[in-house]
Amino acid sequence: IQCGKIKVTAFALPAFLWAGDPPGTDYNDNNMFEGMFEGYLLERTMRHIFTSPSSAYGGETRATRTCNAALHDMTTVEAAHIAYGCLQVRFSISAKNAWSEIDGAFNYREFYNNIIDLIEDSPDPEWKEELLKAWN
Repeated sequence: IQCGKIKVTAFALPAFLWAGDPPGTDYNDNNMFEGMFEGYLLERTMRHIFTSPSSAYGGETRATRTCNAALHDMTTVEAAHIAYGCLQVRFSISAKNAWSEIDGAFNYREFYNNIIDLIEDSPDPEWKEELLKAWN
C-alpha cells in the first residue's frame, strides 16, 4: 500500500469495520454483514464524537459541556451517523495530518456514501434493523 502498488479506494472496506481483536478477525467470508460496524475502534469513535471523549473509554463521563447528540437533537443513530464515524476512523488512521476529501485513490465522500448505501440498501432488512437497534 505504501509504495503505491495496491490502490485503496472507497469501496475497499477496512478491517476496523468488523468486530474482532485484532480488527476484522471475526470477518465471515460467507456473510460479510456478520459483525460489520461492530468494531472496537468504530464504537469508541462514535462515543467520543456523539456523547463525550471520556465516554469512549467507559466508566464515568466527565463531560464539561452538552454532548453533540443533544446539541443536534439526535435521538437515534442512523446510517449517516455510522458512516460519519467510519469516515472519522479512516481519516484518523491515515497518514494525512490535514483534512482533504481525496487521499490518493481514496475518496472520503464516496466512502461515506458507500457506507450509507451498504446499510440502507442491505439485502438483509433484518440485519439493518438489528444493526440500528444495537447502536440505539
